[in-house]
Amino acid sequence: MYYCTRPHCPSPENRFPDSPDSHTKSGIFCQACGMPLILQGRKGHYQTIKPLGKGGFGATFQAIDLDSVNQRQCVIKRLNIKVDEIQAKVDAIQSANNDPEVVNRIIQGIKAAFDREAQVLEFLGDNSGNIPTLYDYFSFTAPAFGQQKELEFKYLVQQYIQGEDISKELRRKGRFSETEILDFLKQILPILQFIHDQNSIHRDIKPSNIVRETATQKLFLIDFGAVKQVFSGQINVQSAIVFHTKVYAAPEQRPEEGIIGQIYPSSDLYSLAVTCLELLTGTTPVDYLSNNYQNWRQQASRIISPSLANILDKMLKVNPRHRFQSAAEVMKAINESRISKPLTEPLTEPPTIIPKQLETLKPLLIKSVFLILPIIVGVIGVNSYLRSPKVVEVVEYAKSGIKFQYPKDWEETPAIDQLTRIVPKNTISSSLTPEFFITTEELFSSETLEDYTKFSIQRIEESGQNTKIIKSEPIQLGETQGYQVVYESRDNIHKVNFQEMQVWIVNGQKAYILTYRAEDKSYPEFVKTVEDTIIKSFKLETSRNKLW
Repeated sequence: MYYCTRPHCPSPENRFPDSPDSHTKSGIFCQACGMPLILQGRKGHYQTIKPLGKGGFGATFQAIDLDSVNQRQCVIKRLNIKVDEIQAKVDAIQSANNDPEVVNRIIQGIKAAFDREAQVLEFLGDNSGNIPTLYDYFSFTAPAFGQQKELEFKYLVQQYIQGEDISKELRRKGRFSETEILDFLKQILPILQFIHDQNSIHRDIKPSNIVRETATQKLFLIDFGAVKQVFSGQINVQSAIVFHTKVYAAPEQRPEEGIIGQIYPSSDLYSLAVTCLELLTGTTPVDYLSNNYQNWRQQASRIISPSLANILDKMLKVNPRHRFQSAAEVMKAINESRISKPLTEPLTEPPTIIPKQLETLKPLLIKSVFLILPIIVGVIGVNSYLRSPKVVEVVEYAKSGIKFQYPKDWEETPAIDQLTRIVPKNTISSSLTPEFFITTEELFSSETLEDYTKFSIQRIEESGQNTKIIKSEPIQLGETQGYQVVYESRDNIHKVNFQEMQVWIVNGQKAYILTYRAEDKSYPEFVKTVEDTIIKSFKLETSRNKLW
């Protein structure tokens, strides 16, 4: 299989019965447009076999290095200058003082930047271990399709990373856990620090530009699109061409914001934080970044710790000077925060699997209960058996300005991002152990319960395609009005169905969220206890209301 690299070739796929040998490497041409199908570089010959992608002023192809010992796979990137598109964008922003040489200067700038990309890759790839290595860089001329005019084509050849980019991984496996985000940052931040130390800035950090190598699970940063380095003040039409992906770009990279200016290493950190938000929520964070910068915290508050949220918050500051100034500063903040546990360890206790032996014994245990029960009833009397109320011994919890009671056969466990977390004692853990926990959410202005409820229900409905609300109604917690929602959904991390009950109240600029969550088959076992004992007794401790 041979694939033509000429832009707009009418039939780029070519098939020949025999593979090329050393005598024919330079003599195979596209049957549709006459473009050479074996590209001759400075260091070898390359057979392109299929397209990988295109965007901006580049297109990439998977190829074979015919001169390598093992016919290694490689990636070929072709510079693709769209003169008509450049002219149209320049015309759209030109003032009455038109400069006829602007387009030519832009084209020369793009070509010079492509040369710069090769130089950057040659150094970075050879010295980082997480950036593709440059194999070759060359250009040649060929006739324009259907014309006698000669055109210049520029190519660079780089290492092919066998793996899956992070955007595809997200679609395949679902949103990332906090532990996975920490591992992600642990790998990417040193790469960015290395790049910035070499006075380079990537300028297009996003999930599709990060590839996880299948064999090693290492993350590689790809696409150092040279055109992102074209404008540095020499050309007075820097807003004519967009050199980034808008939703991930820092404000100073967006000409439409009217504040485009110098690009900083912190511009990459901003894009990295946006990437983390997408991995955490499973959705592109365009709405809660472009419309209201701070809304992302409400989107992610239930799934990450306050420490990580604070770090991402600083990376996302609008003013570049208010962000972390280096990737090393971000790594230091992670290490010094509460989330600085070894990244190989899960942040919560791993679930255990129900032993098969217990499943086998279950019918025998049930049978034994029915055999013994009549004897018990006969001894203590039917009436006393039926009338004896079940006494629930309770423990009082009073910390962090909240108070409630919970059954003595439950226990408090370490909580990473919650005020408290309690679980039933001696329960057989499943993929989603039954748990009750309380979290708080800082509000950016005083919200009414109605406003917060509207937002929270919308957040639940958008949390997953399989989410279904089965109960939604006001609830009274002592003297405080609250709201209760029960819904069922799918946990893509643990691959199980679950049910969750949330009850929330709003007090000033803070919301308190009480959550009971369990695998769907375990949920009914404890829901009544949670409602009648825990939630019913919940109170906020205030100066006017000293409880118990």
